[in-house]
Amino acid sequence: MKKYSHALVALVGAVIIASPVQAKKKLPTETPPAEQQQSGGPEQPSATPSYQPFPHYRNFVLTEINGKPSPVEIWINIDATGHARGFSGCKNWSAVFVIGPDRLGPKSMPAVNEQKCEPALAAIERDFWNIMISGPYWESKGDDLIFKGAKGGLMRFQRTL
Repeated sequence: MKKYSHALVALVGAVIIASPVQAKKKLPTETPPAEQQQSGGPEQPSATPSYQPFPHYRNFVLTEINGKPSPVEIWINIDATGHARGFSGCKNWSAVFVIGPDRLGPKSMPAVNEQKCEPALAAIERDFWNIMISGPYWESKGDDLIFKGAKGGLMRFQRTL
């Protein structure tokens, strides 16, 4: 047993003595970003996403809903405070939305004027509200405004005068 304890003490001593020697060795370090820029080192890609403001106070007419053209002029207009108004196929409506950087959230249920509607238009209107109430993602490309429903569905609007 003493044979092993002497060997163990020698091994632990060697490790302790070698540790400061290893610590003094300089490990390769990366060039700080400031020095890389001055020395012409590799540029880091910008990870900052670009923000596009919501197109407030503009009228948009629905051109497509879930891959089908709109049979009537369905429109929407949202101001900077989130107050929205429009026509959903059969009814005029107004509502309030919270507008995020890429998402639209319903703040209140829409107020609508009740009117009779033929079944085909009622189905379009139901699809419209399923997307709008779901808290859709939005994006603006030129004169187009696109809503993607959180639970599915897609509406494509085009800006009008």
